[in-house]
Amino acid sequence: MNDHDTGPVKSEADEAILGSHVNTDDSSESSSGTPLPLATCVRWMVLGEKTVAGLFLLVIVSTMAAQVVARYVFDAPFQWSEEVARLALIWMTFISAAFVMAEGRHIAVDVISSRVGDRGKLFIECMSYVVIAASCLLLLIGGTNFVWYVGKVGSPALGVPKSWWYGAGMMGLLLMAAHSLVNLVQVWMTGKPIPRETHVEEEAFQLEMEQSE
Repeated sequence: MNDHDTGPVKSEADEAILGSHVNTDDSSESSSGTPLPLATCVRWMVLGEKTVAGLFLLVIVSTMAAQVVARYVFDAPFQWSEEVARLALIWMTFISAAFVMAEGRHIAVDVISSRVGDRGKLFIECMSYVVIAASCLLLLIGGTNFVWYVGKVGSPALGVPKSWWYGAGMMGLLLMAAHSLVNLVQVWMTGKPIPRETHVEEEAFQLEMEQSE
């Protein structure tokens, strides 16, 4: 009897927990139902960055797969596959850093913002965007001369100028600065911090912790 009684109760408790998560998600969506300024521009930027990053990932996978087949099947490895994969990996990393910045998924420390009010959170968020944009632009200006200087040197296998390699970092800095400035404009015009989507992994981990307790 006890086993049969605890089963439905546990399932009902699980459904109640899941229902609370769904309700909070619905309320957050309804509260942030109004579109943010420049939301369409940000959406197209993120879509373009994800597409380009996906293409670079496809280049990496296809190049390394072709290298494996050429080496172990035909015993004739390519001399250029490693450079192509490395170049694609560098560009994919910095392009991905840009849309991760737009979605607010970079690692952040919120010790101070979690202890202040709404106006304090708004001020901290605005200052963070200003600092990020200024840092990216300073690094971009300082690194442009270096990228121009190393453009005369080519890679060993492909002969691709080194400016193509280091230019990935400059492009990533430019895109992250653009996203920071757009986020600053959105916060300034709305007067509220930008709402962020709740990650499914975090909700699943929290649900698992609640059930274990």
